[in-house]
Amino acid sequence: MAGLLLAVGAPISQSHGQIINLVDNNSLAQVDVGTSAGMFHWQADGQNQLVQQWFWYRVDGGPNLEQPINAISAPTFFTPDARTLYTSYNNGAYGVEIDYLLTGFSIGSGISDIQETITITNATASPLTMHFFQYSDFDLGDPGNDTIKLGKNIRGLFNEATQSDPLVALTETVVTPGANHGEAAFFNQTLTKLSDGNPDNLNDNLGPVGPGDVTWALQWDMTIPAFSSKGISKDKYLHILNIPEPSTFVLAALGVVGLVLRKRRSF
Repeated sequence: MAGLLLAVGAPISQSHGQIINLVDNNSLAQVDVGTSAGMFHWQADGQNQLVQQWFWYRVDGGPNLEQPINAISAPTFFTPDARTLYTSYNNGAYGVEIDYLLTGFSIGSGISDIQETITITNATASPLTMHFFQYSDFDLGDPGNDTIKLGKNIRGLFNEATQSDPLVALTETVVTPGANHGEAAFFNQTLTKLSDGNPDNLNDNLGPVGPGDVTWALQWDMTIPAFSSKGISKDKYLHILNIPEPSTFVLAALGVVGLVLRKRRSF
């Protein structure tokens, strides 16, 4: 089954850096640990739904702009099994580690799940104030027909994103802690903020936004004590409601139709 999924998920573009494949049952995820492309492919039953999901940060007292976490350092990564990835970035003063766990389900179920645990470490003798961002660009089903809505917990913190298409549904739930800010938007309003060289905060737009080519982002503002770390735990659940007939899936696995399953953008 792993070979079948890898055939479908073979990337078209060569603009990516160091790509790690995660495979489990009906699911495949691909993470470019070396560039801001980040996790750029997530499929269940041969259908890719993701363009880009990655992380940016801004440190008080440091460069006054957002940067992708791969700007901290070159990646260090470890894959203990086919469905797990530990990747980290550390410059000696502070670091970020992202741990991924892909859970696939039975073939034809259309269901896939990814758990992520993020650890931000302060290795200095002074408190570190960091603004940490997650940016997400999913294309569910047919591109350009999605709606996104963010949710808050009882403390007023952002803890959920629900993106839907007539044929696909995605939910991301922040287990702990909730995010201080969020932003639902059309592409590429939020990505421009994160890339413009100026300090920015998300605008707290809950949505709904769409239908259209939508994106969403979360922002955690945290102060980490000296020689300490803080964590973020979250889970993404994908459910495709329209699964191809078996003959169609086999063709996709052979690469006949797999190369047109996702639009490409440069990062």
